[in-house]
Amino acid sequence: MQSTPLLTARGLTKRFGATKALTDVDFDIHAGERVAIMGENGAGKSTLMKLIAGVYTPDAGSLTLGGDAYAPATPTDAIRAGVSTVYQEPSGFSHLTVLENLFMGRQTTRALGWLDKKSMGREAGELLARLQLPTRLLKRRMGDLSLADQQQVLIARAVANEARVLILDEPTSILTDTESERLFQLVDQLSAAGTAVCYITHRFDELERVADRFVVLRDGQNSGETDDPDREGLLRMMGSVSSVEVGADGGLVATPDDVEDAGAPTSAPVLVVDALSSEGIFRDISFAVRPGQITGLYGLVGAGRSELALAICGELPIDAGTIAFQGKPYRPHSSRTALEQGIAYLPEDRKTQGIFPHLSVGDNLSAAALRGVSRAGFVSTAGERDLVATWMDRLSIKAETPASSITSLSGGNQQKVLLARLMATNPRLLILDEPTRGIDVGTKREIHRRIRELAATGIAVLLISSEMAELLELSDTVHVLHEGRLTWSAVGSEITETAILRAATGAAA
Repeated sequence: MQSTPLLTARGLTKRFGATKALTDVDFDIHAGERVAIMGENGAGKSTLMKLIAGVYTPDAGSLTLGGDAYAPATPTDAIRAGVSTVYQEPSGFSHLTVLENLFMGRQTTRALGWLDKKSMGREAGELLARLQLPTRLLKRRMGDLSLADQQQVLIARAVANEARVLILDEPTSILTDTESERLFQLVDQLSAAGTAVCYITHRFDELERVADRFVVLRDGQNSGETDDPDREGLLRMMGSVSSVEVGADGGLVATPDDVEDAGAPTSAPVLVVDALSSEGIFRDISFAVRPGQITGLYGLVGAGRSELALAICGELPIDAGTIAFQGKPYRPHSSRTALEQGIAYLPEDRKTQGIFPHLSVGDNLSAAALRGVSRAGFVSTAGERDLVATWMDRLSIKAETPASSITSLSGGNQQKVLLARLMATNPRLLILDEPTRGIDVGTKREIHRRIRELAATGIAVLLISSEMAELLELSDTVHVLHEGRLTWSAVGSEITETAILRAATGAAA
């Protein structure tokens, strides 16, 4: 391998509001090298790759490509410089044909500017053949293909750009074993021809097949690198650093809550999920959530955590299995009917799924609880005002007035408004999906305290979190998903960071 790297990154730093996604990260890759980028959810893997791909601009630090300064302002700049990216979720033009997708931005023309469709078709056929895909796909609309076929078309498009650096972000998460092996063979060919391949993966069973070297990020910083695909060593490098207790193996361990639980482990479950499946997303999932307990749900990207929550709320189809809620059979039809029955859901993305940006703080807070302050179909203005005032006081929501725009609040206060909205409905089960994402440390501690208090009143809490420290600090029970299956469960002192990571990466098997 040549001594001079093809691509270098020095001191890359990137913030998103109060969140520091990357801090002073260095990274090198040589021509023809295959490097796996690893780390927990939120470690900074995708952020690093998006800086290289021109999606984000670094707040500090620099990049070089082929020995020259490299500062792509857009993904198009990166592609022109020789850096192509294939993301985990297919991102093609669904209304255009596969052929049009393959040649977007690099069409072949004849005299007078007419498209040379014959030449394009011949080249496209050769591209698909490298992935053993049939040429008949060329005339089909991208949106009519399966996700796996869309992903393979996008990989073919990246290859067509003759990239010097190819970034693959969890490319096999929606591919079959056969399709994955085809991809690995293609990566081998590209690497042998001199292409540098950056490969983001959570799959430990792929490590030896996809990479020559492994770079681990932790909490937005370099944690180490190795050319040894030893699972235990990589897991140690991936381990989080936080204020929770550290076990004998150097991993984090669960710490007891500072609020006494209202529910005992023997209490009848509020929610029982039995052999639940949603085709292509998760399968054969069984667990229970008890009153007064915080049940944690963990999994790496694509494991199916949020999808499982949406299925419980009636927003994703259930193909097999049953759900019981408060001791009775329960078949969800929508999040509205789930809320009416006592299941409240805090979504993962408050900006697109939570707040109503055009409404006031008060309107956002009361939106789900208006039935409780209505008479004969008319909302009581005084009742709504009292409801809003009560919950703003209980959760210490900082706003100039209830009439202030919700967008004028900090992210943490917006999150507290959403939590207050749910609590105002008096739920029996509270599903919290990433409840502290993107908020400052002080507000995060306050929300943690509120969650404990809610559980102490007897509410059952299902906590979905990518933050290991948060999961360990709050959870009485933890269930771990890996590629749509529940792979491990534990209670109390049995919950450790090492065990969770092993289960989440498939290493436990």
